Amino acid sequence: MINRSNLKVLGTSSSLGGYFLEVKVTGECKFAGDVDCQSLSLTGQTAVSGSLRMEKLKMTGELSVKDRIEGGMLRGHGEIQAGNVSVELLKFSGSLEVGGDCEAEELQVSGTLQVKGMLSAETLQLTLYGPCSAAEVGGSTISVKRSKTKTLLHLGQGQDMVFTSGLIEGDDVELQNTHAGTVRGEKVIIGPGCVIQQVEYSDFLEIHKSATVIEQRKYVK
Repeated sequence: MINRSNLKVLGTSSSLGGYFLEVKVTGECKFAGDVDCQSLSLTGQTAVSGSLRMEKLKMTGELSVKDRIEGGMLRGHGEIQAGNVSVELLKFSGSLEVGGDCEAEELQVSGTLQVKGMLSAETLQLTLYGPCSAAEVGGSTISVKRSKTKTLLHLGQGQDMVFTSGLIEGDDVELQNTHAGTVRGEKVIIGPGCVIQQVEYSDFLEIHKSATVIEQRKYVK
């Protein structure tokens, strides 16, 4: 049986990492290895040289994880940089950068998002406050909308609020301010500000008058 203890950091500190019950960081902390904990509360700056595994994470500030973030619930606002992300719930406002894939059962992000690999969630809601991108997007319900206000945490100032992806595939897909190669779904709504090379749909397609769709095709399920 793994022996776990609590870790509380105030100010500036460092840790080798390891197995913990609760980790609470107020200030700045650098972990030299993997961190495996039940709950993690971050206020300030935290860096993990390995992977981060947790049941729940609540943060305000900056978090960088060299390898993988995985676990249950991730909530908060600020900035996250990670190699890969795999969680059940991701509810975050700010800047999210993932070098590989980002997956969740439910994903709600308001801000800017850069995913080099696959962005996938059963339910995906993205509110744009600046330029966002993912190589591919997959899910059941996918919603990409532009923020009704101009900035969030000074993100996206002077930059286009556009989401860019090579492929977006889901059941119900609703997009705004999206530039994509292919959009595929059963019910597809292409909203204002979109430029789509090809739309493939099976049940319903709606295209806003300000959107551009080069090619559209209805397929049989």
